[in-house]
Amino acid sequence: MGNLFQELKRRKVFRVAAVYAVVASLLIQVVVEILPTFNAPQWVNQTIILVLMLGLPVAGALTWAFDVTPEGIKKTVNSCYT
Repeated sequence: MGNLFQELKRRKVFRVAAVYAVVASLLIQVVVEILPTFNAPQWVNQTIILVLMLGLPVAGALTWAFDVTPEGIKKTVNSCYT
């Protein structure tokens, strides 16, 4: 189990999840405050919040699978099993 946490830390999954959560939280606050001003229906707020919530696991999976390097986006080398 410790090996999994080391691998998550190496691949920066925790960092991406934290940044995603902060940005999503800010976006949700803006949506909740701004959309009622334009008389947007309630389902618009709910849809935006749902999409942001579903985006967190997607961002985590992409972070796990790919590394961003100066040469571009590359598939992560699986060093844990080599």
